[in-house]
Amino acid sequence: MSNQKFVIFSLLAVVVLSGAAQTGAADSEVNGVFKGNDQPAKLAFVSAHKGPAVAGKETLKLLFTGKDHSKDERADLKALFGDYGSALVIGIEPNGKVVTCDILHDAHKHKPISSPASVKMSEFKNEGDQISGKLRLTETGGVRPNVGS
Repeated sequence: MSNQKFVIFSLLAVVVLSGAAQTGAADSEVNGVFKGNDQPAKLAFVSAHKGPAVAGKETLKLLFTGKDHSKDERADLKALFGDYGSALVIGIEPNGKVVTCDILHDAHKHKPISSPASVKMSEFKNEGDQISGKLRLTETGGVRPNVGS
């Protein structure tokens, strides 16, 4: 019998953007709940970076981590290998639509999980040099693959 991964999160983020659509983690704030297999993880740092085009549309990459990643130019890649503790790497379109989502939680043995369809952004605002919104795993999101925990 294999174990199931279970992830739940609900986050509120405010990210201040600088000139090149990138901001340091120290300039922004994040709060909310991030659990994997019923184990909480703290995501204390968030940053925004220009992401790769997805289906021909520009994206912005939001990086949430447990440890400060602000001085690392490749933090998004290193976060998926656990260098900054538990992490979420979310790709959004300029209107806030989530198009990519990679989830890494210390409580999971197999990492990371990719589940963009199960994540929704609400109350999204993109005003001047600041973006904000709420990210939530949808109830039917099903980040419960039978791949062990």
